[in-house]
Amino acid sequence: MQLAPPAGSADEALELLSTTLNAVEDEFTGIPYRPDEWQNDGRMYPPQPDSARDVDGRPDLTRYRSLGHNTLIGANGAILIQSIREKAAELDKSGADGCTIELD
Repeated sequence: MQLAPPAGSADEALELLSTTLNAVEDEFTGIPYRPDEWQNDGRMYPPQPDSARDVDGRPDLTRYRSLGHNTLIGANGAILIQSIREKAAELDKSGADGCTIELD
């Protein structure tokens, strides 16, 4: 994911994230893609539209909440995935403009 060309928009970033995660899950888990079974099948799924949230004071960001992570997507195509528990960045990828997501 880090080696992929950076996305230039939020839509491109979400597509890159979805395509990459689904390809990894297809290759390494053998669990079929069945998004209606996401709570039971043991497969990881990309962020879904119903998990999108605004970020206070940051109209340039959308936050997607999952079980153990917050995934932030920037209008510039940047992606930041943070562990909920440790609040550590697990992926910090810049957008096509070279900028990452800065919080605080």
